[in-house]
Amino acid sequence: MSDSPLVPGPVYGLRTWAVAGEPGHERLAGPHRATSWPAGGAELEAECSATPGHRPPGRACQCGLHAWHPSLTAARRVCGIRREVPGILEASGAVEVHAEGFRAERGRPYALVLLPNGNPHRLERLAETYGIELLRLDRPDALLTYCRERGLGLREDVVARLLGIESLAALRRQRRRRGALTAALVAAVGLLLGGVAVAVDPGAEHGKVLNGRTGEIRVP
Repeated sequence: MSDSPLVPGPVYGLRTWAVAGEPGHERLAGPHRATSWPAGGAELEAECSATPGHRPPGRACQCGLHAWHPSLTAARRVCGIRREVPGILEASGAVEVHAEGFRAERGRPYALVLLPNGNPHRLERLAETYGIELLRLDRPDALLTYCRERGLGLREDVVARLLGIESLAALRRQRRRRGALTAALVAAVGLLLGGVAVAVDPGAEHGKVLNGRTGEIRVP
């Protein structure tokens, strides 16, 4: 028996989807890629375009289906992205866990979120197409409450244990540090676009493999 922490059942996280197709024939799609997610409860298998090819999520790659661990910050993030639909991802297969979220081998929409400024008719059609629940919520923290009441998503203490971090305080410091590095990278890109070259290396997240009940669980 392995001493590695096990993640029970599917792994759930927060993310957004774009919407493709004409009214009445809409499908969910990735915000950055035009890949259409299969309807009717089927799972989307992640693919990687790197050469040589490998099974997502790659340890030294960014491939896989991305989602955030349920938190107030993540809920505000996904609910605040314009022209995208917030919701909950149900992921399975190999999952690589990071401090703020994870990348998964495959997954499917678990629920969509309708906020007061959302398009109710379009989201109702999408929820019916995918056979999932439509959460009618008035604010982002209600999404976090929904996840916590149903035990959806990895808790902070579970993430810390999987990553080998001794305390939640250390995990939060790591998140703040990565946020600062991300801000530095964004600033560097801005300078590059303006003709000034700045080298910033935020560090790659390489994972090791744990054996979870859904398959492989990879952590840095």
